[in-house]
Amino acid sequence: MNQENIPDMMVVNAGSFRDPVNRVYEVSPPGEKSRKRILRGVNQGALEAYQELANQNFYKRLVERGHVVKTSIAPNDDPDASAIIAQGWSGVLEHETVPFVSYPYEWTFSMLRDAAMLQLHIIEKSIENGWTLKDATPYNIQFVGPRAVFIDIPSFEVRVKGEPWSGYRQFSSMFLTPLLLKSHLGIDQIPILRSYLDGVPPTEAIKYFKGLSRFKKGVMSHITFPAMVENSIAARERDDAPAKKRTTKGQSNAMVLGLVQSLSRLIKSLKPDTQHTDWSDYDKTHSYESEDFVVKKTFVQKYAAHSARDHIWDIGCNTGIFSRICSPHCNLVVSLDGDHAAVEKLYLKEKEEKNSNILPLVMNLSNISPGQGWAGSERQAFDKRKGPDLVLCLALIHHIRMSANIPNVLFLEWLRSLNSDVVLEFVNREDEMVVKLLTNKKEQYEDYDIEQFISEAELFFTVENREPLKGGKRELFFLKPI
Repeated sequence: MNQENIPDMMVVNAGSFRDPVNRVYEVSPPGEKSRKRILRGVNQGALEAYQELANQNFYKRLVERGHVVKTSIAPNDDPDASAIIAQGWSGVLEHETVPFVSYPYEWTFSMLRDAAMLQLHIIEKSIENGWTLKDATPYNIQFVGPRAVFIDIPSFEVRVKGEPWSGYRQFSSMFLTPLLLKSHLGIDQIPILRSYLDGVPPTEAIKYFKGLSRFKKGVMSHITFPAMVENSIAARERDDAPAKKRTTKGQSNAMVLGLVQSLSRLIKSLKPDTQHTDWSDYDKTHSYESEDFVVKKTFVQKYAAHSARDHIWDIGCNTGIFSRICSPHCNLVVSLDGDHAAVEKLYLKEKEEKNSNILPLVMNLSNISPGQGWAGSERQAFDKRKGPDLVLCLALIHHIRMSANIPNVLFLEWLRSLNSDVVLEFVNREDEMVVKLLTNKKEQYEDYDIEQFISEAELFFTVENREPLKGGKRELFFLKPI
C-alpha cells in the first residue's frame, strides 16, 4: 500500500503496521483538539469479513455491552475516507475514539487480568458462533476510563473447521505468564511487559519457576510443557537442519472452547501478591489537619473547573482523592502513580462506579514510559500521546528532587513541555515529610528551597495564585505556561 501524500491533518498510526490487511489513520480536524477521528483502511478481504461480522448477533451483543469498540463503514465519498482509499485500501472503517491510549506495562494486575478475561470472553463467543480471533495481544485492548474495550476489529475472522486456536501462545506469553509471575512469585509484571513487548516466551518464563514453584497452578500446563515443546522444535530446526513444514493436529470447537474456559477459570483464580503501603492508605494516613485538607481540595476544584478541560493528569495520584475531585470537570482524568498497590486500589474502586472517566495507570514518574518498538515509535512515549489541559502535582516535587535526584528546574521544564496549566504543591524543608526524607541522606539538597523554586518556576510559568498550607510548611501554586 502507498502510504505517501496523505493530508497534513491525517497521521498514520505507528503501531498498526503488523497486520498487512489494515492500517489505522488518526485525523485531527484543525482547532478541534478533543475530536479526533480513528479510521482504518482495510483490504478487500478484511472489508468483506467486517460486512459479514457486523450482521452477526454475537458481535452486535459484544458491541452493545461495550466489550468491543463501536465501528461502522465510512462512506467512500467521505473526504477522509477517500484520502485513505487513495492509498490503495478497498474500504475504511471508523471506530469510536478511545480517549487516551495506554499499554499493558502501565496497567495494574487487575487491569491486565480484566483485559485477559475480556479477550477470552470474546474468543469464546466467537468460536461458539463460527468465528475466531487471529491475535491475542493485550495491545488489541484499551481502557476507556476503567472499562476494558477490544479495538482490533480485523482480528475477527471466520473459523476454519478443525483449526487450533492460533492465538494461544501469544495469549500465554502476553497475558497469562505475567499474571502467573505476579500471583505465584510476587514478581512485578510491569517491567517484564515493558521489556518483552511481544510477551515472555515459555523458554524464558520457565527460568523464573524453580523447584516446587513449577507445580503451582497453571505453570506445568502453560509454561513447563510449552517450553519443552519449543526447545524440542528449536533442536530439530537448527540452522543446519533441512526445512520441514510443521504439522498440527486438528481441534474441534469443543477442544478449543475447553482450553479457553480452562484459562478463564485459572485467570479468575489468580490474585496479586500485593502489600499495602503508606500510599495505598493515603486517604487515611495523609499528614493534613482537616482544615488544611479542605483548603487543598477547594484549591484543586477551583482550577479543575477554571475552564473547559478535556484531559486532566493527576501525577502522583495515590488512591485518587484529587482525581475524583477533577472528574466532573473534564472528559478524562489520567491518574498516575508509581505505587502499584495505590493504583490497584483506585482501579478496583473506579470499575465499580458507573461511567467513571478516571484511567488509573502505574508509572515511575522519574522514568515515564518511553517510545518503544519499531523505530522507537510503535508504542508512543507517555507524554507524546495526548497532552493534558491541566496537570496536578500534589506533594510530589520533593520526591522527584530527593528520591529520584532530578533537579526542580528539569522537572519544571518537563511540565512546561506539556503546555498545560499546573496545580503544584511545594513541600517546604520544614515539613515533616521532607525532614524524614533528609534524615539519613548525606546530600541535603540545599537547592531545594521555596524561593529558588519560585524563581525557577517563573522561567516557564506565570504564578497566577498561591495558597499556604500547614502553617506555611507547604504551599499550593496555580501556574500558567508562558
